[in-house]
Amino acid sequence: MKTVKLLCAAGTSTQILAQKVQETADNLGLEMDVKAASISGSDDACKDADLLLLTPQVAFKLDVVKMTFPDKKIDVIDANAFATLDTQAIIAQINKEL
Repeated sequence: MKTVKLLCAAGTSTQILAQKVQETADNLGLEMDVKAASISGSDDACKDADLLLLTPQVAFKLDVVKMTFPDKKIDVIDANAFATLDTQAIIAQINKEL
C-alpha cells in the first residue's frame, strides 16, 4: 500500500480533500492511504510517506521540503484540481508520481 501525505498550512481544510481522495481511491480499488498534515509539523508525519503533495498555498516551500526529505517523491497539487476538489485529477497525479 502506498502512503500519500497532503501538506498544507494548517491541515484542516486539506483533511476534507484527503478524505475525498481516499474515498475515490477506495472506489477505484486502489491501495493507497491518503492523509493530510500541516507543513509546519511535517517531519514526523511524513517520514513513512511514499509521496508528499503540497497544496498550492504552500507551494513556495517546495524547495525546503525537498531538502528536508531528499529521498521522497514530492510535488505540488495542481491548483485547478485543488480548487475544484477534482479527486480524479489528484489520483491521476498521484499515480503519475508513484
